[in-house]
Amino acid sequence: MSASFIGWANSPFQLEVGFASLGFGVLGLIAFKAKLGFRAATVIGPAFFLWGAAGGHIYQMIKAHNFSPGNAGVIFWMDIILPIIGFVLLYQQYKLEKADSAEVNVN
Repeated sequence: MSASFIGWANSPFQLEVGFASLGFGVLGLIAFKAKLGFRAATVIGPAFFLWGAAGGHIYQMIKAHNFSPGNAGVIFWMDIILPIIGFVLLYQQYKLEKADSAEVNVN
């Protein structure tokens, strides 16, 4: 279903991408209680995956003129926007932890 939504034929590679996504999801659950470094790694991996996917969508738009909704629509934009949101939230946590440690040092 996903492949046809993007405008592609089915492929066994879809299962592999599904397991990669599952791995990123498990990391996200573990990161809930983890420190900033682990959370950064949990954002960086999926960010590169999603930005790489966005690059693939752009390539398909230019080379194959694939403007199906699954290639050039919301999926494409989310591949770009979600990592940005992740990095913004990560930076906000960094600032919060830095402020907390400064407060502890003052007291």
